[in-house]
Order: sequence, then C-alpha cells, then structure tokens
Amino acid sequence: MGARSSLGDFKAMDLTEAKNKLEGYFITLGLTYQLIGEGTWVVTDDDAGVHQVVVVIEDPIVIVRVTVMPLPQKNREPFFETVLRMNANDLFHVAYAVEGEHLILSNSFILQTLDLEELQGAFDEIGLALIQHYTILTKYRN
Repeated sequence: MGARSSLGDFKAMDLTEAKNKLEGYFITLGLTYQLIGEGTWVVTDDDAGVHQVVVVIEDPIVIVRVTVMPLPQKNREPFFETVLRMNANDLFHVAYAVEGEHLILSNSFILQTLDLEELQGAFDEIGLALIQHYTILTKYRN
C-alpha cells in the first residue's frame, strides 16, 4: 500500500509566485478580481453568475469560498439536515459549511498543484449549486 502524503509534503510557494499564478488563472478565465489583502482576492465570474467569491492563499492551501446566506433563526434543524443532504447528493468538490452565522460554499486546493481546470471547476460548481439550491434555501430565509 502506498504512503499517504500530507500537507507537509508540499513546499511553500513564494507569495509573489503564488499571486502571479492565481492572477494569471483569473485573467485566462476572464474573471474580474480585486486584491483586497495579502494573498486575498474578491473574484466575480459573470459567466457562472458568481459574485463576491473570496480566494485566499493559506500556503500550502488555496481556499475558494462564497457566503450564501445568513443562518436561519427558525427551523434550524431541518435547514441543517437539508444542507447536509445537498452536500451528500448534489455537490462533488465544493461543500456547504457554517462560518459564524452564515452558510458558505467552500473548496480548497493544494496551491502547488492547482491547475486552471480545477479553479474553473470550482467556480462552475459554486454557480451551479447556487442556481440549483436557490429555491430550497430561500424557504429558510428569515
């Protein structure tokens, strides 16, 4: 049986090199982006209908996430059950998660091996999930 790799197996990438890599991907994919902090961007993919996606370098990881909605004040148990079922049945690489009092969609990648197709796939899947789940999730809005 082969040995499992860990995050420690990946060398840290120079921040300038990492920024150039990601911004090159943003440009190639036709995404609109704004650097808002050291290694943090807000990205828009008009083709996928996805806005305010945050891309963060936490070397050796790249995190792609978008805030979906505030958590509901009522009917939380059925809401969380619904979200878990959508995670299991509808999503492949991205996943719903809770951050503070918000529902988010998130995906993470190894920075060193991230390629253009993986990043495009993340934006496409986020856009598709938001479209497919909109009517389901709006039932739980406060």
